[in-house]
Amino acid sequence: IVNIGYKSDGIISASEFRYNPELKVGDKVEVYVENQEDKKGQLILSHRLARHARSWDRVKAALESQEIIHGYIKSRTKGGMIVEVFGIEAFLPGSQIDVKPIRDYDVFVGKTMEFKIVKVNNEFKNVVVSHKALIEEELEEQRKEIISRLEKGQVLEGIVKNVTSYGVFIDLGGVDGLIHITDLSWGRVNHPEDFVQLDEK
Repeated sequence: IVNIGYKSDGIISASEFRYNPELKVGDKVEVYVENQEDKKGQLILSHRLARHARSWDRVKAALESQEIIHGYIKSRTKGGMIVEVFGIEAFLPGSQIDVKPIRDYDVFVGKTMEFKIVKVNNEFKNVVVSHKALIEEELEEQRKEIISRLEKGQVLEGIVKNVTSYGVFIDLGGVDGLIHITDLSWGRVNHPEDFVQLDEK
């Protein structure tokens, strides 16, 4: 039974407080007024709807501020994962989990990860989150730093990231560089694969 300073008290089902076993008389809780009175003159209140409304406000604020938030990956779904943020279920598309393609989605279920809210649809109450956006930001910072330190004539060590018919892409730790096929050897090169392998330093 909850008093909101109205002429009658409101009753909220105990099941709405299942998440809070410590609840006791005298505690303050947020409530949503569903109806001012029922047939018995009783206030109709909901704690669950109040939490949902508050969560929705937090989601919209996080989208505007581009805040990094924590979310719990609940389950797999078609095309991605279901993530709980602020008590609301959000969608994490498979393409937004990492910058690298994901082979096994199931390893993410049950994990708490950092996300950015990238899309909110008020009409359908849809929220889309991304973890990839955070990685990309980090990589962009690394990239700027690495490029600022690069100088002509430097000798660096890199890892072979991709081998194509026209050359080899080398990861310099956040920045990719290309060694053209004609720069792989003094002699004739039929195919770069004759000289380098993936992941080789």
